[in-house]
Amino acid sequence: MKVVKPKPTKTKSHKPKALTVKDVFCTCSPSQFTFRNTKELKASHEIYSQDRATRAIHMGLGIQHPGYNIYVAGIEGTGKTSVIKKFLEEWSQNAPTPCDWLYLYNFQNSESPRAVAVPSGDGRRFKKSMEKLLKMLREEIPLALQSEDYENAVNSLYSSANEAKSKLYGELEKLGKTKDFVIKSTRAGIETIPVVDGRPLSEKDYSKLSEADRGLIEQRRSEFEPEVLDFARKVRAIDKEARDHIENLRDAIGDQIVSSLVDEYLDEHEDNPELVDYLKQFRDDVKEHLLDFAEDEEKEESDLSFLHEERDRFNKYKVNVFIDNSKSEGAPVIIENNPTYYNLFGKIEKNVEHGMYLTDFTMVKSGSIHRANGGYLVLNVLDIFRTGNIWETLKRVLKNRQGFIEDMGEQYSLLPTSGLRPDPIPLDLKVILIGTDDIYHILFHEDEEFHRIFKIKADFDYKMERSKKNIKSYASFIATRSQKEGLLPFDRSAVCAIVEHGTRLVEDQSQLSTQFSAIKDLTIEAHFIAKERGSRTIKRLDVEDALNEKYYRLNLYEEQLMKMIREGDILTKVDGTAIGAINGLAVYDYGDYAFGKIGRITCTTSIGDGGILNIERQSSLSGKIHDKGVFILTGILNALLSRQRKHGLVASLCFEQNYGMIDGDSASVAELVCVISALSGVAIKQNLAITGSINQLGEVQPVGGINEKIEGFFKTCLEIGNSDHYIIMIPHQNQKNLMLHKEAREGIKTGKLKVYPIKHVSEAFELATGVSLGTEEIPFYLDVFPKGSALANIQNKLKEIEEREKKDD
Repeated sequence: MKVVKPKPTKTKSHKPKALTVKDVFCTCSPSQFTFRNTKELKASHEIYSQDRATRAIHMGLGIQHPGYNIYVAGIEGTGKTSVIKKFLEEWSQNAPTPCDWLYLYNFQNSESPRAVAVPSGDGRRFKKSMEKLLKMLREEIPLALQSEDYENAVNSLYSSANEAKSKLYGELEKLGKTKDFVIKSTRAGIETIPVVDGRPLSEKDYSKLSEADRGLIEQRRSEFEPEVLDFARKVRAIDKEARDHIENLRDAIGDQIVSSLVDEYLDEHEDNPELVDYLKQFRDDVKEHLLDFAEDEEKEESDLSFLHEERDRFNKYKVNVFIDNSKSEGAPVIIENNPTYYNLFGKIEKNVEHGMYLTDFTMVKSGSIHRANGGYLVLNVLDIFRTGNIWETLKRVLKNRQGFIEDMGEQYSLLPTSGLRPDPIPLDLKVILIGTDDIYHILFHEDEEFHRIFKIKADFDYKMERSKKNIKSYASFIATRSQKEGLLPFDRSAVCAIVEHGTRLVEDQSQLSTQFSAIKDLTIEAHFIAKERGSRTIKRLDVEDALNEKYYRLNLYEEQLMKMIREGDILTKVDGTAIGAINGLAVYDYGDYAFGKIGRITCTTSIGDGGILNIERQSSLSGKIHDKGVFILTGILNALLSRQRKHGLVASLCFEQNYGMIDGDSASVAELVCVISALSGVAIKQNLAITGSINQLGEVQPVGGINEKIEGFFKTCLEIGNSDHYIIMIPHQNQKNLMLHKEAREGIKTGKLKVYPIKHVSEAFELATGVSLGTEEIPFYLDVFPKGSALANIQNKLKEIEEREKKDD
């Protein structure tokens, strides 16, 4: 079947209309406000247009099940922390105040202090009462043990024991005489001295005796030894009985004093089994160590074996109020701005004394995770990852719901050490992490435990609809900041200028920025400008000058680049015409300041295998997105010129004087126009620039940084250009993103600057050259392009090349 091809038709000129001042800037009318200045407005603390985030936070705070912690995502300055604070203030007021937690000495295992919960406020009271009890015990026990009655009783017991021992000693002496021995009591025990001829022998005399005489003496001594041993046994029994009587007497007195004082506390805390058990152990330990209360507190400092005990031998009777909620009303809200390991999870402090590290249960200190127990803990996710081991410990704590206190030094020590192991505190709290959306997705995909612990994501948007309601909210926010920061009042024109800046921040005429930190900074800087002028109110001019001052502070690099362009170090052309050369546009974004710059794009052609040679890619200076854009251009050219055969032309494309990485496809339209110009020999007007990406059908797609690109191009033209007007082409979809500065708006108003919204590459080519591209259809299904069009010129060149090749063959 024969396919009938339609005849080529001439393309119609459809030059788009240039934008007006109203198109490139969305003004805010002062007439919509009923106030003269913000002094007439009341302060407001409402949350502005973050319904999605607030509903998520509400659900996260309301669900009282494990794992429903909250990750608050959004860019910096959108009011995330302020919103969280407001929510938590409301929720904490309606929540019960959590209990206090005490760490008490464990009389059964001194290395494991016991954690005891008491009602809010009772922790401090219990500590004071135990201090009072200890003070009374330290006063009463020594008085009782030093009383006249006690000393008389002890002396009586000692006297009776001594009498009994003296009687036994006398009986032993009598028995010794019958055995010809003298009894002598020494420190080593009882010594038996033989008697010869009525005289006790000295060791010297004894040594002079004959062996036979000494044998007889030793025989008598061995017969007498059982009596001596029996004497020693009876003496020990008398001493033990005396000590037991004294100890029983002491215990009886101690029991009377200690029980009378401690039992009162037992009755007071009978509803707390943990405290009752502790007080019983406390009572028993005091009874067991009554002499500690009677001994002189001063010891020889050089006696290091008693160093720890003598540092404070009554330390074990102290109370460590680990968590004190006595001054809290409702649930605690802890915002930890310095989440180091110890600040978060608590620590066991140590003192250095005589070169030794000493610690005890009173030096166990709480962390934010414990102080927030029963309430809410707010953390910045970036702060958590600045210090190692915090994230893993936080996850473990939230999974187990146990607040362990560990010594990091012991964990990383090569040698095992003995230390305190306090009982963990049971945890019941909500953790709110504040961070960016990027970090959320990294954690979600890389950490399998993350989504089980943080099940709620509250996403804060960086923009909101520019409605009358939200414009009034802006005015309310400005009034609130003015009152809180002590600023001059803003008149209606100043509020309008800030609203317009809020729209520029998001590059959308229908939206307003929710980066209220940036708006707050602007109000403070405008106040400074107005104050220097001696004004009583802040006006539009003050706001605009504050913005200009900010730009001046930050635009040093832009000015240096502009100087290089003026002096010809960077070759830029904005007048006349040229074949295969065009002005593209790039944006330099340094975070706090962005500006546009002309990027000179050139193209040369030659006969070859066909296609586009991307010099940036060949020199490893092209990113993946830019590579993709160039591949699309190759596809478009092939679709137009190589349907039947290879076109055999090579276009070498380059960003001149570019020595850094280039990425993005926002120069695709300019590149295609430049390539077609080089292939067709059609000159491009140099008083223009083009920005926009392109698809394989030749349709223009939107790009970013549109305001900076237009302003940067116009600024360059005013510096080095001589044309009566300048043209910039942008994707038609970017029209809504325009919020141009005053200088560019003035250029549009006077006709010095013309901004054209384009939809197709054919529009861009015709505006740039005054010559028709030759088609709006890509791919093009005809064999012949309209006469006089750029594509027809290329087609003619291809035929000439083909004919020459045939002749050469």
